[in-house]
Amino acid sequence: MKKSLIAALIAFCFTLCMCYAQKKTASHEEAKKALIDYDLTRYSPTMVYSTVFDMMMNPDRYEGKTVRMHGTFDVFEYEEDGKKHQSYACVIQDATACCAQGMEFTLKDGKSYPADYPQIGAECTVTGRYHVDEVDGLSYIRLVESELEG
Repeated sequence: MKKSLIAALIAFCFTLCMCYAQKKTASHEEAKKALIDYDLTRYSPTMVYSTVFDMMMNPDRYEGKTVRMHGTFDVFEYEEDGKKHQSYACVIQDATACCAQGMEFTLKDGKSYPADYPQIGAECTVTGRYHVDEVDGLSYIRLVESELEG
């Protein structure tokens, strides 16, 4: 009798701990999402396209804001000062899938391509801080200190 009572108490304590751990993890995820200024994953396709267009036309309005977006991963290669470079982007289609806009992102913590990135063409969700640089008098926008989900 005592053994079964002790076993029941241990099982109860274990279940209680598991419930607390799940609640704490869910609370952490909810808190993290609450810190996102523009969660484009919750917008309609038309609103996503419009918001990304506005981000490109009015970059100062979004400086330092946290943005979350979902799209297709792509890599763009370019040459600068005789060196080859790559940039990584989350490409978003508009509602009719005729036009696409992408936003470059850089992952935090020194992640490297291809090991820490999705395959080209794979769906990806990126969260990062919107940043504007001036390059030759033009605004250059990207998400910095970004994280990939999934």
